[in-house]
Amino acid sequence: MNDLMTLEDIAQMHHCSMRHARDVLVKIPGFPDEAPTSTPRNRLWLRNEVRAFVSRKVARIPHMALKAA
Repeated sequence: MNDLMTLEDIAQMHHCSMRHARDVLVKIPGFPDEAPTSTPRNRLWLRNEVRAFVSRKVARIPHMALKAA
């Protein structure tokens, strides 16, 4: 069984606020859908899917863009 992640976990993974995670990160096209057990009050994502998404996104960003940020 996959571990589940909350918005707080996603924010910690990206070193950002929960507000940014909620309003920006989870709305990025291609971000994984919420887990089947997710509820409006307790939004959850599958950890493996989120990690796979992050790995794909980081691999696409040119290294020069990362240095400029």
